Formats: sequence, C-alpha cells, structure tokens
Amino acid sequence: MIVIVVGMHRSGTSAVAGILHLNGISMGSDKSFRPKPLPQNPKGFYENYDFRRLSDNILATERYKVKSFNPEIPQEVTAGKFARKMAKLIDDCETGSEKWGWKDPRVCLTLNCWLDVLESMALLNETRIVFTSRSASSVARSLHKRDGLSTEVGLNLWCAYNQRALDLLTPRSIPTFHFAYETLLAEPEAVCRKLFQFLETDLDTSVLETFIDPNLNRSGAEGDDELSGEAAEITTVLGSLEEESLA
Repeated sequence: MIVIVVGMHRSGTSAVAGILHLNGISMGSDKSFRPKPLPQNPKGFYENYDFRRLSDNILATERYKVKSFNPEIPQEVTAGKFARKMAKLIDDCETGSEKWGWKDPRVCLTLNCWLDVLESMALLNETRIVFTSRSASSVARSLHKRDGLSTEVGLNLWCAYNQRALDLLTPRSIPTFHFAYETLLAEPEAVCRKLFQFLETDLDTSVLETFIDPNLNRSGAEGDDELSGEAAEITTVLGSLEEESLA
C-alpha cells in the first residue's frame, strides 16, 4: 500500500506523517528525512527529501519556486524528463516496504505527475490519499508568523494549494480520507481510528500523544466565519469531504 499525505504548508501534515510512520507505514528514513527537527516543528517533519526535491524540480521547469510563496501557480505541470527518476524512487520504496508513503506540501501542486507515474507502474490501485487541511485563517496567521506573509497572500496561497489538490483529485477514483487538522487536535483517537480503518492498518494509540498537542491550535478556526469568495467556497467543500470521511 502507498499512502500519499496531501496538505498545504502549516496544515498538520508533519503530525499525520509522524503518526503513520510510527504505526508501520514508512514515510522515509533518518537519512531521507529533511529538514531535521526545527524550533517551529521540534518533533520533526517526517518529510522524505527525495520526493520533495523531485517536486521542486518539476515546478522549477515551469519557473515556479515554492519558497517564493507566490499564489500564482502554473496551471499545467507535468513530470516531463523527471518521470524516470520518479519511477525509480517509487520502485525503491516499493521494494523496501510493504506499506509506505510520503508527505510534502508540494504534492498539492504536483499530485497529477506522481499519480501518472504510479498508473504507468500499475500501482494506482494500491494508492491511498490522506488529505489534511487546516482553516484558512489559521494557516494565514501561521504563515505570517513564520514567513512574514501578509494575511491576503496567506489566504490566496491557501486557496491556490487546496483548490489545486481538489482539482487534481476530482477526476481520479483513488480512495481518499479527508479531515481537518482542528478535528484531529480535538478528537485525535476518534479521527485516527477512522483513518487507520481506512488504511486497513492497526493503530497504536500511544503514539498519538507524541504528535498531538491541542495547544498548537488554541485559536481554532477563528476568523473563518468572516471568509468570503473562493476561500469560503473551498472551506465548504473541504467540510463536506470531512463529513463523508468521518461519518
């Protein structure tokens, strides 16, 4: 089984990846995990740099840099010359673990490329998507605190990432489990039991306290009731998807 964690920056993907990794779904190794734990994420990112680097390269061919935090993201992104390297990386991971996956916020933008390669390798039927989102207002505040982005840019970036992920997933019939980071913090055991049922994998609940700290999101979704336009529409769609997954 292959598990792809989808979710934009500051949306709890590190916590999700850590929970998966310590429950037997390999998200990488000490060698491939980069960046290493930092003050803003002392428990670690559980981000396989090999996947991140390839997504960066794919986006760079379209003259887009993730760390520019530019909400204007190229519409057409293809694997191109990197398809062979992507297939080799996937094959290495597939050989090394029965259950494995990866997380990287960039996958919101390059998911179609990875799914195309997986399909070419006849591995799409083994693929599962775990889509975690966080309230637009909370992400915007977090990006302002960490990167100095204005609220407007943060909200636009949130819209760009989440809408792109939704657009790339909609045409595919890949099993997808969606939940909000706020819900995970409020009800970690209930959410994770549903998640691991979806993944047909045993859950060690003792792992949860290592990654789940409700104080990390003291403000919750404060400010989302004032959202309008695209941000409000996406919030509604994500909420509906979560209701379906957690029903």
